[in-house]
Amino acid sequence: MGEVCKGNLRRRMESGLPGSIKGEDEMTALTELLELVVDTAEKNCDLDTEITLEELPAEGGIYAELGEGFTESTYYNQNRVKVIPILFLCRHADQKRGLEELCSITDYLEHLRVYPRGKMVSWLDASTVKEPSRIGRDEDGVYHFSCIINCKIYY
Repeated sequence: MGEVCKGNLRRRMESGLPGSIKGEDEMTALTELLELVVDTAEKNCDLDTEITLEELPAEGGIYAELGEGFTESTYYNQNRVKVIPILFLCRHADQKRGLEELCSITDYLEHLRVYPRGKMVSWLDASTVKEPSRIGRDEDGVYHFSCIINCKIYY
């Protein structure tokens, strides 16, 4: 990964998840997972904007956040397999395009044959547990969409 890309991801993580990252060496498994998912989606999916980790922009865009995960199994060496849900929210003026963006993310992540590896975490699988759907509309006509993807990791 290029230095510019690393810097952009680090800046987004620092601003979107305060206190969770102080430097590349101190990244947690969960922040590394979120970074891997966002980077993979931005590079390979048909998106109009970057995915933000701060807040869903009023002018439209896509936002991602980690949900409450659970441990699927623990091994004797204390390594574990966890399932971590990632919520994606989208605001878009075009109803069809907003839905297509989230569908692009879920379809791509579910059908990956080889998942990217991080320094601390091995991403094992992704499955959509809440399909992309419209969840509302603002008074100004901007549509809201959401989906949830469960990511299975080992660390």
